[in-house]
Amino acid sequence: MNSSLSQMDYVLPNELVDGMIKAGGKKSTVSIKNLILRGFYSGAILGLATCLAITIGIQSKMPWLGSFIFPFGFASIVLFGMELVTGNFALLPMATWAGRCSWRATFRNWTWVWIGNFLGTVFVAVLLSISLTSAGTVAPLSAAEGGTGWSVIAAKLIAINKANVVVKYQSLGSTGFFLGILRGIIANWLVCLGVTLALVSKSVPGKILACWLPITAFQTMGMEHIVVNMFLHTIGPLLGSGVSYTNVIFWNFIPVTLGNMIGGMIFIGMLFYSTYRTPMGNVLPKQHDEKLERELSAELGAR
Repeated sequence: MNSSLSQMDYVLPNELVDGMIKAGGKKSTVSIKNLILRGFYSGAILGLATCLAITIGIQSKMPWLGSFIFPFGFASIVLFGMELVTGNFALLPMATWAGRCSWRATFRNWTWVWIGNFLGTVFVAVLLSISLTSAGTVAPLSAAEGGTGWSVIAAKLIAINKANVVVKYQSLGSTGFFLGILRGIIANWLVCLGVTLALVSKSVPGKILACWLPITAFQTMGMEHIVVNMFLHTIGPLLGSGVSYTNVIFWNFIPVTLGNMIGGMIFIGMLFYSTYRTPMGNVLPKQHDEKLERELSAELGAR
């Protein structure tokens, strides 16, 4: 193959789909232990990134700046090959459709990674709730009356917990449940776009830059990502928001998980899979020509 082609820091669309299918197939065989451990890391780092973004937004009085810094957590997940259930909502179905795994293996992966993500976010939520309240010696809600320092961050987390469970969803009834699904779809459409863009590049700087903007977009737009929400709506009650975990699960976790599943599986997984699986065996010459195959693949979306 031409050296300039083989050294390009770019993966062609059909090769991208191949890579996504292979990644999904490989993920379907990962042991439960590793799914939980890798999921734990992803949940924990997103919890830390979320708290950092909120802190920067408050301290700078520029919320967009916090959203811009937030994707460092996602970038580390991509680079370290960790497990994030929202990304797997796109990758595992592609592998299943291609015959690389089964729906049983897909749901097995989703279940254990969801649990691993949740455990990671809960762990960080507990640590930060202790830190933000100085081990219970500072009342978070004092920030609403002129408090300073960490109590302000704690009060913001409480406000987000109330707004994103009670105000935006529970108070609207069935309409709120629908909106939770809708915002979950948009969020994971963008998140999976970030994961997919990262796969297009073969270099570390390229991967980081590619995934950064879609992740910034979902965070800035206020869409709903289940793993981020696991942190927000676990730490809120721990800080004293008064929101019950029953309401958290029904009015946020369930609709957002469903929305994330639809957004990743349909608008990234199914879309890319459907358009880049055009057979091209009838247009290739009998003599093997890798350069020609690559060029035709780019035009026809062949595999």
